[in-house]
Amino acid sequence: MMNSIFWKLLHKKVLANYIDDFVIPAKTITELKEQTTRFLKIAEKHNLCFKQSKCDFNIEEILILGVVVGKGQVQMEQDKVKVVKEWKVPAEIKEVESFLGFVNFY
Repeated sequence: MMNSIFWKLLHKKVLANYIDDFVIPAKTITELKEQTTRFLKIAEKHNLCFKQSKCDFNIEEILILGVVVGKGQVQMEQDKVKVVKEWKVPAEIKEVESFLGFVNFY
């Protein structure tokens, strides 16, 4: 549903989304305000509502899906990196499967 509603913004790479998470990347504050206004007008047209306590506006970095995005970079969340570095060496098949399941995302 979100892909069809916000297709134009997604196609122009003005918006990124995963299910109900949205990120509006911009190089300048002016560009960010314009793109945010476009996004909110489309959402209003389709009667979409957002919980204000779950929204962040005008931020330079955001943690989304275990990845830090901002300042022209995409980095793994340091807490996740620490977990991988400190993971005990698997001794059984289930432990190997658990480890591979965790790191496969990255």
